[in-house]
Formats: sequence, C-alpha cells, structure tokens
Amino acid sequence: MWIDKNGKQVIIRTTKHDFYDVSVLDINGQPYQIKLLNNQTKNTTGLTGLFTKDINGNPILQVEAGTIEIGPTYNLYFLAIDSNQKTRLAKNSDSLEKIIIKPNVGIGLYDNWDDDFGVAWAYPLEDLVKK
Repeated sequence: MWIDKNGKQVIIRTTKHDFYDVSVLDINGQPYQIKLLNNQTKNTTGLTGLFTKDINGNPILQVEAGTIEIGPTYNLYFLAIDSNQKTRLAKNSDSLEKIIIKPNVGIGLYDNWDDDFGVAWAYPLEDLVKK
C-alpha cells in the first residue's frame, strides 16, 4: 500500500497479464466515486493500470480512471530519492523505502475546461510513500 500525507491510499496488485489492478481509497479505506461521461458512476477499486510512457517518454503506470481508452487517467510516476534528497526516475533495483509515487492526471476526452478533468477525487495531488 502507498499513502499520501492526507491519508489517501493507493493499492497496486499485479495480475496474470501485463496489467495491474489499482485501487484508490480515502483516509477511511473507502473508495471514491468516479462519474463517467454517461452519468454512470463506478468506484475507484479494481481500476486497470498499464505501464506505458508519457508524452516526454517517461515511464508511468497509467490507471484508467474513467472509460478505457477515453479517460481520464490517473498517472503514477515512480521516483527515487537520492542521498541529496533529489528525485530521479526509479529503477527496478531501487529500494522501495527510497521510492515515492508522484501522481498526475490525464484529461482524455473530459477536456471541458473543468479544473478537475473528471477526477476530482484525485486532488490534491500529493506524493505517495510505501507503507
């Protein structure tokens, strides 16, 4: 489990394929509600994650926080903290205790000039540490 300073929890589980099962929970361990484009809702549990690259070529775990291939997405960057307290992209050989996850969001087709881009539950975007 990964947790931010406000108590938001992110649980990442591997699956039998190249995908990950991701859940985002509030401070009480309860899922958030995602409002989909068709006015339906779903919980922030069992979301599909896949390692890919952002537009700058940086690796991210991209989590579908809406409709698959439509968005929005919850993008997780894995960074390592070095001895000078600077961050860099994490490597497989880095200790989990020295890794933080920096979340971000991708707007997908939710680009309606709304500040939360359909992922109000993701804010504030705070670093996550391993617990």
